[in-house]
Amino acid sequence: MGGRPCHRSTRQPDPAPVAHHGAAPERDPAWTAVLFDKPDELTISGAVDQGIVSENVAERFGRLRIPSRVQIWSYEMEDAFVERARPTLQLAYMLLLYTVQRPSDVLSMDASLISERNGRLFIALRQSKTGTLLDVPIHERLASRIRERMRQIEQETAGRTGRRVARTGSPAPRLLVPSPTGRPWARRNFSRAWDQVVRQMAFSTAKQLFKEGLTKDEVRAHLQENHRQRRDLRRTGIVRLAEAGATTPQIASISGHGIDYCQRIIDTYLPRRTEVAIAGMQLWERHQDRKISKVVSIAATRGRLG
Repeated sequence: MGGRPCHRSTRQPDPAPVAHHGAAPERDPAWTAVLFDKPDELTISGAVDQGIVSENVAERFGRLRIPSRVQIWSYEMEDAFVERARPTLQLAYMLLLYTVQRPSDVLSMDASLISERNGRLFIALRQSKTGTLLDVPIHERLASRIRERMRQIEQETAGRTGRRVARTGSPAPRLLVPSPTGRPWARRNFSRAWDQVVRQMAFSTAKQLFKEGLTKDEVRAHLQENHRQRRDLRRTGIVRLAEAGATTPQIASISGHGIDYCQRIIDTYLPRRTEVAIAGMQLWERHQDRKISKVVSIAATRGRLG
């Protein structure tokens, strides 16, 4: 701005809002709208009027487009996280992955949502973002951890006295993933606890890569490429379901996504998966019947092939 402070070239707000509302500028919402609605645009616009700059670059400023994430957790990453995490975070990881739900919904899950039918556990929940009501079957790898947590909750409930409930005004929540205080996690605290485990994973990986002779820049690039977030677990669960042969409607009934949106997630990632291509080729190789099926034969005679 030619060495001249921007605030000195800012247009003065119209005093009409104050006269209309009769309130002090620092307390009046109309003044707030004038002063803070588009501060950068107002500042540079005044500079244009006074000849300090030639154009207002903030007048038609476009949005920064950030590409959608496509990363998923590998089984090796999963083992590394679970190995380093405290039991509560281990269960949080498993719930995020095997229920295919958002972190906010996982952290609000409590014992009242768990039911058992024909030997299988279910989690019934209403998604906080969309309001979708789901009854999610629990993966067998997660079931043992849920049962153990339910036993802990029953012991904690039996150990509480009525006097404590009367003093606090309400019983403590029976959360599946409680904070260290037994209460619901504050989102910031949960993020810090989770990120601490991720940092431990990164430190261990970096240490091993340095032993293998990689440079600092190479190690940094590797860590950035392999960094995973909590939200990637939902995508990971969808991809693993698809790899296992689940149909799009089946996946959507677990994740709560719309079928079209769920299909877009699958289309975005699965075509890149070598494992999927290998599995398809293995199915083809196992099918050694040289006879042409009736469907293919009929299609060929009607000119629908080739």
